[in-house]
Amino acid sequence: MSLRIAPVSVDDPASIDAWVEVMGRIQEHEFPYLPPRTRRSAELMLVHIFPARAVEHRLAWLDGEPAGRLEVSRMTEENLKVLFFTIEVAPRFRRRGVGRALFGEVLAYAREHDRTVLMTGSSLSMPDLPAPDESPAAFATAFGFTNTLPELQRRLTLAEVDEDVLAGMLAAAQAKAAGYRVVRWHDAAPEELAEGVAYLESRLMTDAPTGDLQVEPEKPDVGRLRRFEEVVAARGRRTFHTGAVHEQTGALVAWTTISSDEETPRHAWQQITIVDPDHRGRRLGALVKVENLRFFRAEMPQVEVVDTFNAAENSFMISINEQMGFRRLAAFQNWQRDLAKDGSAGSAE
Repeated sequence: MSLRIAPVSVDDPASIDAWVEVMGRIQEHEFPYLPPRTRRSAELMLVHIFPARAVEHRLAWLDGEPAGRLEVSRMTEENLKVLFFTIEVAPRFRRRGVGRALFGEVLAYAREHDRTVLMTGSSLSMPDLPAPDESPAAFATAFGFTNTLPELQRRLTLAEVDEDVLAGMLAAAQAKAAGYRVVRWHDAAPEELAEGVAYLESRLMTDAPTGDLQVEPEKPDVGRLRRFEEVVAARGRRTFHTGAVHEQTGALVAWTTISSDEETPRHAWQQITIVDPDHRGRRLGALVKVENLRFFRAEMPQVEVVDTFNAAENSFMISINEQMGFRRLAAFQNWQRDLAKDGSAGSAE
């Protein structure tokens, strides 16, 4: 048996082809409900990297065939002890040492960059929501990871949206949102809102449930926001935003986003929804989400489904999503291992 691990590089088109092939095999097995990653979107992901991140991709070859992939990602301005990674092995190559070899690469990378907290994720089985494969979770457990934060993926099928329900949600939200006005934009934030967007984004890791994950809040400013927006646009994604502005102060105090990829025109993601803590209790979250869905549908009528993720414990946001019509699709688990505590930074055991 011959096993080698090589980088995926924009300078090596064949490596990208093999990488896309492996991702397709894995997705067909574990995530068949998601649109496949196209060759073009994969290459754009390699070329355009988000700010304050360093990312590398590697491919495992077994007997000359692409068998698995590794992604390692580290932040460069915050969370300087944390290493995020993804290991995926195509189904027919599992239990042949590919995952173990890729995890050895993770440990070597962690030593090289002085990262002691490893974080990854996998599918998860929950009552009435079985995972398609238990192998990824078993792999994480075998290598000493502890489960930290379960998440649920939900899907909104736009053809099944109940317009009366949305209208009722919007009316109820508007009745409590006196003193706030709705603003909308797509792609880059207008200059007068950019500082507010950067502030709200900086609160994400503070306000969203994180379980036992050892992560610190990011500190994006307008400069980093603009670089982030440039990467999103360069990757061929369109974003649709709705916010709520407090009229007395002019501050942006709530914000939500839906994004769509030109490579997968029938699919979209409901992403950020956040409300400044000082302005909660006025149904601003429901207000901006419903308004943004209407905005998005008017602009992107070809989209058929919108997917979103929530921490399983985020009951407030889940209640809004489910009222809108989002339904459970899959479950996932975040995993964490602290190499400094378990004293095993040099071993793949």
